[in-house]
Amino acid sequence: MEIQRADLSYRRRVVRTVAAVAILLCITIVAFVFWLHHVSAKLDTAELVKMLHLMLSGCVALIALCLAALGAHLLLRGKLIVRERRFPPRDVRAVRDTPVREADAAVRIGRASQALGLLFILLALLAGAGGLLWVQRL
Repeated sequence: MEIQRADLSYRRRVVRTVAAVAILLCITIVAFVFWLHHVSAKLDTAELVKMLHLMLSGCVALIALCLAALGAHLLLRGKLIVRERRFPPRDVRAVRDTPVREADAAVRIGRASQALGLLFILLALLAGAGGLLWVQRL
């Protein structure tokens, strides 16, 4: 069985990127808590609620955007796998050593990736619509 070897420099870059994003998100959460304490002391309740509704709208939009991006990635990856009839595709760098699957086994993986991509795009639409309705009700 053929093994597609991991690209160690790519793996290091992925780990650094994920760590940087995690640190950035932790800093953002802490900053948000401090900001909320500061703003809640200065604004009246109605203005604070209005501002939080705007922030909730932004969060829902970001969630929908992330789901849509993941769905598009899975659709494109699945299309590439089905076209090449090989998993992982030849031009994709692997983060870890991956056994290569070809022919029908690869097509099954590609079709599953496409189905998940469609599911995530549908979830993005539902999250956007549901979030919009939810935020308007508040």
